[in-house]
Amino acid sequence: MGEAIFGKVLINGKIRLKTGLHIGAQTEAIEIGGVDNPILKDPNTGDPYIPGSSLKGKMRNLFEKAMSADQPPEKRGRGENKWFNREIGDVYIHACNTLEDAVKCPVCRLFGISGKERGDKNYPSRTIFRDAHLCNKDELEEVIEIKYETAIDRITSAANPRPMERVVPGAEFEFEIVYNIENENEKKEDIKNLVNLMKMLEDDYLGGSGSRGYGKVEVKITRIVERPKDYYLNEGAEIKLLNKEDGVRPEEALNQILK
Repeated sequence: MGEAIFGKVLINGKIRLKTGLHIGAQTEAIEIGGVDNPILKDPNTGDPYIPGSSLKGKMRNLFEKAMSADQPPEKRGRGENKWFNREIGDVYIHACNTLEDAVKCPVCRLFGISGKERGDKNYPSRTIFRDAHLCNKDELEEVIEIKYETAIDRITSAANPRPMERVVPGAEFEFEIVYNIENENEKKEDIKNLVNLMKMLEDDYLGGSGSRGYGKVEVKITRIVERPKDYYLNEGAEIKLLNKEDGVRPEEALNQILK
């Protein structure tokens, strides 16, 4: 598993914010007059960006929950011999325990697994999620806003103002997902699952505070290209599956590439 690459599929597109986005950055100290809930920013440009790890983690989480619904009742839930069987800190994820199971599992073969103990085998992810960078800064009056929220103590009714940094609605980020073709027979299913997860992401949220209205996004796919092994080693041609400068909705992309 993970020992052969027959080519790669590149999926490019844009993530447009419909509501403010907060992907938090850790701070060692808060400056006087500063915000205690800053967002993650590129250290070179100061612009916000969406880490590939955030996008990958969210899409994996959505896929795990969707696949959990297909499990028999006794397998759902968290713990040993359950669907969410791997504890990482205070979070449970799904992870197949053998490489043989992982290659049959739509979740694990797309997003990978790591060994629980030193010496255990890993199954590398078939997908690479690049960081998504801001691409329409010139169209925005402001890129970052400060949203003031107030937490109310339920016992004392004391108000605790809490300023939150957010990326403004209307900001767009260019993303790229690279899929390694390790089995031609599984390629179509894997690509379909990736695109369908983008549809699900639109009805969920990205980043933090989603239950309070943050992180609603819209996804447009601008390009899907398949590059066989010969493209890299023998100057072969790439296969353009989709190329729309303005982008298309995920379901439209599926209709075109799965004809």
